[in-house]
Amino acid sequence: LSFSYRGRMSSSSSTNNNFNNNERTTTIEISPNVFMPRLAFGTYKLKGAQCTKAVKKALEIGFEHIDTASIYKNESDIGEALEEWMTTTKTATNDDDDDGNDEKKTKKNFERKMPFLASKIAPAEMHSKLLVEQAVAKILIRLRIPAIDLIMLHWPGVSKVSPASEIHKEKRKDAYRALEKCLKEGKIRAIGVSNYHVRHLEELLSYCEIKPSVNQIEAHPMWPQEDLIEFCESKGIAVVKYSPFGGGGAPLLDDAFVSTREEEKEGGGGGGDEERELAADIADDQAWKPSQILLAWGLLRGGRKNRGNSKTLCGAVVVKASSEERILENYEVLEKDFFNSKYLSRKLKVWDSVETRKKFAWDSDCVK
Repeated sequence: LSFSYRGRMSSSSSTNNNFNNNERTTTIEISPNVFMPRLAFGTYKLKGAQCTKAVKKALEIGFEHIDTASIYKNESDIGEALEEWMTTTKTATNDDDDDGNDEKKTKKNFERKMPFLASKIAPAEMHSKLLVEQAVAKILIRLRIPAIDLIMLHWPGVSKVSPASEIHKEKRKDAYRALEKCLKEGKIRAIGVSNYHVRHLEELLSYCEIKPSVNQIEAHPMWPQEDLIEFCESKGIAVVKYSPFGGGGAPLLDDAFVSTREEEKEGGGGGGDEERELAADIADDQAWKPSQILLAWGLLRGGRKNRGNSKTLCGAVVVKASSEERILENYEVLEKDFFNSKYLSRKLKVWDSVETRKKFAWDSDCVK
C-alpha cells in the first residue's frame, strides 16, 4: 500500500484540544520536517486480535502516534489494523441544512492519514550492521509500510553478553551506524535510542553522524529521571516517557497509594476555605481522572529546571490501554486546560512531593 504522510508534515495538529497554539502544541519536531505527536498509544503486551482491535480503536478515538517494538511481536497485528484503517473510507454527513430536508444531506469522504509510527530494534538484532538492516526491513514488512517515522535501538547492549562486557560499546555503535544508513536510504525518517543513560548518550554523541532524535525512557513521579532528561534537553534530544502509571498493574493509580500521597502532602486534609476550594475545583467541567493527572505530569515535567512547570510541554508520553473506556480516558487528556486548572496544579504538587524512588522496568545502568 502507498500511504499518505501529509498529515505529519506540519507542526500543527489536527487534534481538537485546548493547548495554546503558540506556547504548546500536540506535536514536537524531532528531525527536520518530522513531527512526533506528544501522546503515543503504547502496545507492549498487546498481541493478536486484541492488539489489532485496540490499535483500531485508538486511531478512531484520535491517537496519531503508535509505539511498538520488534521484541513485542505484535507489528504484524498493528500492520493489519493500519491497513484496515487506511482502506476503510471515512465519511461524514453534511448536516448544515437546517430545513429538515434529509434529501439535501450529502456524504463527504475524508482522506485518512497514517499515524506516526515508532518501533525499536531488539538487542538480539544488534549483533551486526547487517542484522540491523534486516531488522528494519522486516519491521516495514510486518507493519505493511514503505517507510517508518522513527526507529530506536531498544537497549544500549546486545543479547546473550554479560552486561559488564566491552562488546556492548562496539555493537551499539555498529547498530546505530546501520540506522544512520537506513535513514539516508529513506527507510526511516528519524532515528533514536531507548533506555540510554547519560554516559551511553555521551559516547553516542562522540561518534554519531546523525544525532539521535529521541531517547525513550521510563519516567513517572517515583522515577522522574530529572538529570537524564535535563541532559537530553540540553542536547536537543526529545524525551519519550513510558510507564506513566508505574509498572504492570499501574501501581501509581492504586487508590490507597494516591490517598497516602495526598495525606502526606496536605497534612491529612485541611479545612474551611481549602476544602471549599478543592470542592469547587472538582466540580468544574474539567474534572481530571487520576490517569490524566499522571499523563499531565509526564507531559509537563522535564529536567530539574522544569520542576513546577505548567507552561510548556516536555517531550512525549507513551500510554497503553486495551479497553475502549481507558483508551478514550487517556486520549482526553489532550482536551484538558493545563494552564487554568487549580485542581491539576494541586495534584501535580502532590506527585512532585513523592520522595520514594522505584524503577519498575529493567535498568540499563548495568550495561557497560
